[in-house]
Amino acid sequence: MAARFHDVAQQIQARIARGDYPVGSALPSASQLAREFGVARGTIQRGLEELESELRLITHRGNRWLVHEATHPQSVTVLRSFGQWALAVGLRPEGLVLTKSYGRASQVEARQLAIRPMDRVLRVVRVRSLNGRRVMVERTTYAGWLADAVDALPPDAPSIMTAVSHEHGIEYGHAEQQIFAVAADAQDSRILGVAGGTPLLRVMRTAYSDRGRGLEYSDDRYLSSAVSFTLSSSSPAAAGPVL
Repeated sequence: MAARFHDVAQQIQARIARGDYPVGSALPSASQLAREFGVARGTIQRGLEELESELRLITHRGNRWLVHEATHPQSVTVLRSFGQWALAVGLRPEGLVLTKSYGRASQVEARQLAIRPMDRVLRVVRVRSLNGRRVMVERTTYAGWLADAVDALPPDAPSIMTAVSHEHGIEYGHAEQQIFAVAADAQDSRILGVAGGTPLLRVMRTAYSDRGRGLEYSDDRYLSSAVSFTLSSSSPAAAGPVL
């Protein structure tokens, strides 16, 4: 028999799905829920923690539990652009270029893209959406050899890399990614329409083509309430004996 807190979590999840607790609203207090379900506050607490950690449907803020939209998990072990990932999981990706400008590569950009300092690059700031909801700010530097192809795309192209792949036969080869927790700064807040300090997941990403050329160096900032990242791993024993 399933533990009682699992049953509580499932019933609260069903209420959220029905709209009894709308996105953005606060759940009743643990004491209220305990009286309603006829269980101890500790059972309610464990159920709420399950909804937060496993299903990412609620967030603990002070003494309240706030409802938000379900988080969409994205695997970091599969190399796909934001748009390619969204389409693969049945979501509608959207993008809108906010600013773009040509410039000269900084030392960091040159090192990441395996080009020379002061080489020509294109810097693009875009807002990315899933099913109409803004979920990410993307600040990307494109290597000069790819810049004109990216610049020629419409500002609302849902996936730059999908378009570049179709039109120019350029494919992802591999990427290096680092993920951090950060607070939304003033620009992030304005673009995403959230309060300053809202938790974001910052992904520093460098992607290379299947021929090893540097494609893009990007600073992506996701709403942590909208997108999560998963990583699959196995023990050395699962990989077979070490010879």
